[in-house]
Amino acid sequence: MATNSAATERHFDSGIIRSILAIVFARLVINVSKRFAYPFVSAIAGAFAVSAVHVQNVIALTNSAGMASPLLGTLSEHFGRKRVMVGALLMMTVMSLLGALFAEWGLFVLVMFALGVGKIIYDPTFQAYLGDVIPFSRRARVMGFAELSWALSLVIAAPVTGFLLEASSLQAVFLFLAVLLGLGALAVWLFVEADHDPQNQSQRLRLINPLAAMRRVSRHPPARFALLYSLCLTIAHETFFINYGLWMEDSFDLMLTALGALTILIAIAEILGEFIVIALADRLGTKRTATTGMLIAAICFFLIPSLSHSLPLAMLGIFVLFVSVEAAIVSALPLFTEVMPDARAVMMSANQGAHSLGRVLGAALGASIYQVSGGDFAIIGAFAGVLGLLAAFSIWRGVKID
Repeated sequence: MATNSAATERHFDSGIIRSILAIVFARLVINVSKRFAYPFVSAIAGAFAVSAVHVQNVIALTNSAGMASPLLGTLSEHFGRKRVMVGALLMMTVMSLLGALFAEWGLFVLVMFALGVGKIIYDPTFQAYLGDVIPFSRRARVMGFAELSWALSLVIAAPVTGFLLEASSLQAVFLFLAVLLGLGALAVWLFVEADHDPQNQSQRLRLINPLAAMRRVSRHPPARFALLYSLCLTIAHETFFINYGLWMEDSFDLMLTALGALTILIAIAEILGEFIVIALADRLGTKRTATTGMLIAAICFFLIPSLSHSLPLAMLGIFVLFVSVEAAIVSALPLFTEVMPDARAVMMSANQGAHSLGRVLGAALGASIYQVSGGDFAIIGAFAGVLGLLAAFSIWRGVKID
């Protein structure tokens, strides 16, 4: 693996630029496979003659796969980053082809789960690769650029999936995904520079035990604080997010179309948060950017429930909230790649697992608090705000790198 010192000395030559572009293209494709089903739950359910709840449960199952990420984080420490990225993309390609060939409900469930597993393998691996080859002083802008693929993926997935479902069938969608994923695998194979280093083979062999790798993470205080940051941030955000639509509807009598427009506003806010990281995080410092974003988000959690008297102020508050949350998430990624530089993929897989666990816990807690409080959004906001403050404290005081 490339060492951190090597990355520090290296400039953005043509090989690195090609590697970055190929990695981001492949991640865009993977995110398309992740997001295509969300707007078309009803149509997919109709294709298999099942209820919409069944499709929603499959999506939830796919999302929960992220909690297994720590068990898979050692793969690229053993086999190399490029090999694992290509392998994940090829596996997803094959599974998409199976979905294109056979219109069976059971196979659809398997294919969707496999696509989710492929993403949780690819994401920590590409983050570790960038950590290996990109100097820390420039890493935030590169990772911020990579994160733009999340927002852009929905722009591609929604219209193409809608067209293919209307003109053909779900099998055509899977064929489209298979072609894209195959092109992604080819791009990574051809254009990403190899990272296999025989001198580090013995160390990678020692890291192959997932339980031993996780024990190593748990014994490293900065890693523990980093995971606490991600867990608290995600629980706070998810608890708030699953209830904000109900609050907006109750407070302002919004119609579904208006809530849909608000969702577009949130997507714009996320893109702006990513551009803030690209433009500022390397200059201001990733820890400072993440902490500031989290503190602003915590303030928004506390204040937004009091804005029920004004729709423009409520929308402004939600916009600022999502800008700050996105900046807090993305700017923390390059910082976390330096928490355990000799086991980056293990650390980033653990971080992804923390985010996935946070989404599951946040959804459950959000529903429970809403029910127990009688829908009191101020209590939900206060709960999220306290967790946001804890997250900010965790990253500022606990996450230290050499």
